[in-house]
Amino acid sequence: MGTAEQPITIMGKHMESTKTPLQNLPRLRRNPWRPQRCAALFGLSAVLWASPGFAQTSTGTSTSTTTGLRTTDFTLILQRQDGGFWNDLSTTDAITYLNQARCQCATPVRILVQMAAASRSKLSSLTTAGTNARLYVGYACANLNTAFIPPRPQCDGNQLGPTLNGLSTLSVNGSWAVETTVDKLFAAAGDCGVTLNTTIWLWIDSTGRGYPDSGVAAANAPELGISLDGTPPEAPSGITVEGGDQALMVSWTPLSAADWPDLAGYLVFCMRADGLQVFNPSYYSSQYLTGQILCQASSPPMPTAGPTSSAAGNTTAVEVAAPAVFQNLDPNYLCSGRLPPTQTGVRLGTLQNGIPYTVGVAAVDNRGNPSPIQSGFVQAPVATGGTNGGDTGGTTGGATGETNVGLGNSGCGCRLAGVDRSAVPWGAMLALGVASRLRRRGKRQRQSSR
Repeated sequence: MGTAEQPITIMGKHMESTKTPLQNLPRLRRNPWRPQRCAALFGLSAVLWASPGFAQTSTGTSTSTTTGLRTTDFTLILQRQDGGFWNDLSTTDAITYLNQARCQCATPVRILVQMAAASRSKLSSLTTAGTNARLYVGYACANLNTAFIPPRPQCDGNQLGPTLNGLSTLSVNGSWAVETTVDKLFAAAGDCGVTLNTTIWLWIDSTGRGYPDSGVAAANAPELGISLDGTPPEAPSGITVEGGDQALMVSWTPLSAADWPDLAGYLVFCMRADGLQVFNPSYYSSQYLTGQILCQASSPPMPTAGPTSSAAGNTTAVEVAAPAVFQNLDPNYLCSGRLPPTQTGVRLGTLQNGIPYTVGVAAVDNRGNPSPIQSGFVQAPVATGGTNGGDTGGTTGGATGETNVGLGNSGCGCRLAGVDRSAVPWGAMLALGVASRLRRRGKRQRQSSR
């Protein structure tokens, strides 16, 4: 017979039992039942379900199905603050908005949870205490950690904002907003200078039992995927700066599109040797953003490895350490707009011959992250006697792949047929014209008197 079995008592009746209650259930089912025995078994089942040894570890989740909530009942929207208003960020907008600078500066954002109008009735009749909603951010937050009773989300420490206690806000208003900051969305990275994909998850408990409803739990939890791109492109290399008449020709080796598929283009900075701005005010929009510009945050440390901005071997420019205004990417010293990713050079016009200028080049990606400028290049424009002019960078243009930039005709002597008008002796030319006309008039008078 083997080991003797110990009887158990249910509703005052002795019954044979094996080692565990579950192993005894088939034997119980074969016996005739009275109503009180059925009630006793249901009570036993409830005890087993509440036990973490059976319910939690066997399924990995605990959920409630009272309200019939579904994923499609909810929409999560990321919003940005504009003045006193909150505006939705589309998927495309979020790609360019979530960058290194806004992470460094803890820029405010908001997650709006919207409930479909047709679904609000699922919550309107709730009277149970303890109902709540929460937002979490991180990896696999919808999965439950069953080591706790009640279970917690796997990323329990990454809750965004306070818990919504009671679900009347959702049922009446149809929405619930949680304010946070960009850096908290990506706190798991521990650094704003990285690229990270993460997810915001909605946890909603309409029963007050401490775990989410089954229709919106685990893989069915409403979610919103977001990504931080805090990694700037590399600085361009192979930089040359050569002097022209009232101009500097700047060129560089373009970055590989395969290595930097999100490259937006290049920016050229310049400064007079005495530290003054070349264009005051600068006529070029920044088209990039740094923590220094946004909130006076400290500039990120210069990289110590990888390609750096360096002069090509055939340039006559002198390479120097980047001035502080270049390191901080001060937009007041921009001397070009954002140039296309395929462009290899630019001609800076409307400069002063014989005056040294320092030039720097940065790359920028589609999210507005600029590369650091580690080196400046000192060069002076020189008179060449050619037809290069100050208007829009000159009449000769630049090399293939280059663009001319300048200030047009303002602040310079305009050129006509290769001659500087400001250098022409206009008084002598007028005197010659008058004398010529008088000679012609005297000749006509002598002819008429004959």
